[in-house]
Amino acid sequence: MAALLALVATILTSFLPILNKCLLRDSRPALVAWIINTASLPILEAGTLLLTQCSMTPLRGSLSLACAAHIPRIDGLFVAALLTSALLNWAATLLSTLALARADASLVSPLLTFNPAFTLLLAWPALGEAPGLHQPGTLLAIAASALWGTTTVLEKLAIDHMTPPSGPAVALIGTFLLVALLTPGAVRSTRAEEPSLATGPWQGLRSHPRALAAAVLLAGVAPLFGFTAIALGVVGYVTTLFKLSAVLTIVWARVFLHEGQMRERLLGASVMVVGGMLVAA
Repeated sequence: MAALLALVATILTSFLPILNKCLLRDSRPALVAWIINTASLPILEAGTLLLTQCSMTPLRGSLSLACAAHIPRIDGLFVAALLTSALLNWAATLLSTLALARADASLVSPLLTFNPAFTLLLAWPALGEAPGLHQPGTLLAIAASALWGTTTVLEKLAIDHMTPPSGPAVALIGTFLLVALLTPGAVRSTRAEEPSLATGPWQGLRSHPRALAAAVLLAGVAPLFGFTAIALGVVGYVTTLFKLSAVLTIVWARVFLHEGQMRERLLGASVMVVGGMLVAA
């Protein structure tokens, strides 16, 4: 079940970089990151309530839906893990959105989902080996990937320290904290718009209503599957399945954004994903 849920989450999230790239053509990264997460909260909340507070029971040949309020018990480690995860998610979300604004989605996505090039960052100060292949946004994607590699462990820790354990509840609370952290940057972003521009800060988002709606829907639904998979499965194996989204994103980037170098990037991402699976096996 954990593997199936992880695969569903992977397929859904593989479209998000493509949608973000469309929105970033006319909007600032901080505003895009904020609006998607904020607008997804009602969807995530409804899904969380349905999965954690409701149950379906057979009744006279049909299914009956019954809902009752259940407040989970948490401890100090839950709070510490979730707060730390929210801070890292905030930094990773901003860095990844900036990376998508500066580089192709098919280049950034593999670096966000699985990146053995963390060594690149360590070798630079320790060995003096300066990286030499940098399109704008590459280092930002590497940094975001490093942060997200830590948040999954913290989120699993938070789930384990909630009684009863609930992946969707952790996703909802974590997203709420993320939105709170993203809000000041979004406000500053709207105020930083050039006064001479005829269009306001929201006009760029209004010019891509379908992309925005799809991004919000995916951002609200995908965590329900992904966090439930984390709660049910071994975190190392589940996150390895999440890495498959890099391969799918490269295909979507070719189809929807007409980005080039598909063969090279697809081969590179595939090697990275297979390597991650072998490590987790």
